[in-house]
Amino acid sequence: MLARIEYSVTVPVSVEAAFSAFQDLERLLHRGIYDEASWVEGAPWQVGSRLRYVVVKPIRATISAVVSSISPPRAISLLNHALGVTAEQNVYFSPELQGGARVRMTMDFVGKPSELSESALHEAVTFVVKDALDTMAALCRRGASSASG
Repeated sequence: MLARIEYSVTVPVSVEAAFSAFQDLERLLHRGIYDEASWVEGAPWQVGSRLRYVVVKPIRATISAVVSSISPPRAISLLNHALGVTAEQNVYFSPELQGGARVRMTMDFVGKPSELSESALHEAVTFVVKDALDTMAALCRRGASSASG
């Protein structure tokens, strides 16, 4: 199996603020989707550092991730492993002409899922990708409204 998922959001903050919001793992927690999002090896957001995500919705899975490259504040790449699949995750941050920033994530995954069908895996990965950027966008919007209000 070889598949790609792409998703993007536009946020009303600078590229630097969006980059920082994406790095805030706390945004993923306390919503019934992730039980854990934590660094297990190395300094946070450094090449070679490792993360563990424990997802409970839409499917139960433990994702092991390693930061493969980081170019603040423009891009982050991670390799993710879970359910018999490896996924290359790339997140790009760019300024929008009318202000704010655009954040785009691609997820290219290979392998044969060990515990569910390929279509179920595609749906689950799509959900997680959208949730990752939607929670980051919500954090950016809260920051933008409190800064202007």
